[in-house]
This record gives sequence, C-alpha cells and structure tokens, in this order.
Amino acid sequence: GMQHQYAQVAVELEAARLLVYNAARRKEAGQTFVKEAAMAKLYASQVAEKTASLCVEWMGGVGFTKDLGIEKFYRDCKIGAIYEGTSNIQKQTIAKIVSTEYKN
Repeated sequence: GMQHQYAQVAVELEAARLLVYNAARRKEAGQTFVKEAAMAKLYASQVAEKTASLCVEWMGGVGFTKDLGIEKFYRDCKIGAIYEGTSNIQKQTIAKIVSTEYKN
C-alpha cells in the first residue's frame, strides 16, 4: 500500500543524505572524495526524480497542475540530473575510479 511506498522513499532519501554526508566528511578530512561525491550526486538525483514522480502520481490529476507546485519539483529534478552533470558523466567518473581501485 501507500505506507510501503512512503517507507521506501524515506529509506532512499536517508541513503542519499548519508552518501552526501560521507563525501563531505571525506573532503573536510582532506581525503579523496571525487568518487564519493559522484556517487552521492548520482544517487541523490535518481532518488529526487523518483520521489517527485511518485508525488505527482500520489496526488492524481492535481499533481500535474501548477496549483500545488509538485510538477515544478519534478521538472526541477529532471533538469538537475541534466544540468548539474548528467548521470552518465557521474557513472563514468565512478567507473573510472573504481576500475583503478580494483586493478591490483
């Protein structure tokens, strides 16, 4: 039901938040953080888009109107994944670093 969907979104939002915190912690500690930042950016953008899309669905027809602003969140999430560095670029960054980490 709806409660399971809310719970899943809550779990994914918390996971995205923790990825961001980990990247920030590594940066503040003077450690490498490019991979962690790319992972956080990729996952957070995916979760944001999915969550906004679900919100539109949960609201039914009203979710598509401009009255509540939910559709704007969805549009903003969609453009954020493109404008802030596409998901493919983030994946490319992650893959490049991971492949060097596991070459040995």
